[in-house]
Amino acid sequence: MHSPRLRSRLVLVAATAAAALAILIPSAAAAPVTVNVGAALTLTGPNQAYGLSSRRGIDLAAKEINAGAVSGVKMNVKTIDDLGTAAGAAAAYGVFFRDNVSVLMGPTLSDVALTVDNFAQAARIPVMGISNTQPGITEIGTFIFRPALTEAVVLPAVVKAVATSSLMPKTAVVIQGSDGFAVTSGPILSTAITANGMTVSKTELVPAGTTDFAAIAADVKATDPDIVAITALPAEGVPLLVALRAAGYKKKIIGSNAFASNAVVTSAGPAANGLIVGTSWSASTVSTANTAFIKNFKKAYKRSPDQFAATAYAYTYVLAAAAKNGKSATQDAITAQLTAITGTKTVSTLLGKFTFDAARNGISPVTVQEVVGQKFTPFKPN
Repeated sequence: MHSPRLRSRLVLVAATAAAALAILIPSAAAAPVTVNVGAALTLTGPNQAYGLSSRRGIDLAAKEINAGAVSGVKMNVKTIDDLGTAAGAAAAYGVFFRDNVSVLMGPTLSDVALTVDNFAQAARIPVMGISNTQPGITEIGTFIFRPALTEAVVLPAVVKAVATSSLMPKTAVVIQGSDGFAVTSGPILSTAITANGMTVSKTELVPAGTTDFAAIAADVKATDPDIVAITALPAEGVPLLVALRAAGYKKKIIGSNAFASNAVVTSAGPAANGLIVGTSWSASTVSTANTAFIKNFKKAYKRSPDQFAATAYAYTYVLAAAAKNGKSATQDAITAQLTAITGTKTVSTLLGKFTFDAARNGISPVTVQEVVGQKFTPFKPN
């Protein structure tokens, strides 16, 4: 048998050796939090430009995050075409529900989201409405988040920038498309115009199914307002731009969020020059993050990004930050951590400091741009 003193020495030696061994052998790293994302995006049809851009932004962000851009978080993204319809989005949601995803991103169109997000709310699965700008989205319930800036935020900012510029418009004609997006954003646009001291001389309502926009354009030209403001999706918005220029209207045109796409400018060609829009992102913003994003996007896709790609990219990083903060990718944990991003708690993104308001709507800076030489450039008010 060992003496008590000897036994004490042996215990001390063993403890010292164990401590030294712990220093030499690092502890196993914690497993990363894997966020399973179901992205329902419009990849075909007349509004595919928005969904395709969003997909590119999400995929680029996920690739960077998986490479270590957000420590301790991995993104597993599955994308399904929502076809730009409620039925298509519902089918996509059904697949994602069976997959038990952590979070949904999409659908692309607001009027589709107003239908299918009710299913996600009932299933208690959080949704990131990355391109939904119409009213009523977050009112669906507490699992619905809308990082995209609403038309109620963007359109008044654009109208104010134009109204206080050297253009000094006094009269305006509002052209409202026939789609659900236009029907809700048209009144917002008209209200912003009158609130900034202008008179709405006329409101042109585009009949559903219109294919020849010459008569509408001729009527606008005859009215000869100081400014024209259009809210419409591309199927009507692009030919309206072309028709207005063909009719001889050469003054500035304010466009709703749907016009803030490179695809719209490309399709409209020279007719897009003089178009003024509000966005969350601008290629002209000088920052290290923006420079890196544009470089990496062009390298990955051989094209320039637009605001739909940039915002989807930024909001994917917001989602990753929520997963990191909660150290979990369960649906309840993601919901709780997204809810916590509010007030003074922000996430640094490509768009600047991002946060949600109390109603889970995104808050970030608004940038006003004008198409010059068929490219988006900063709007110069004076």
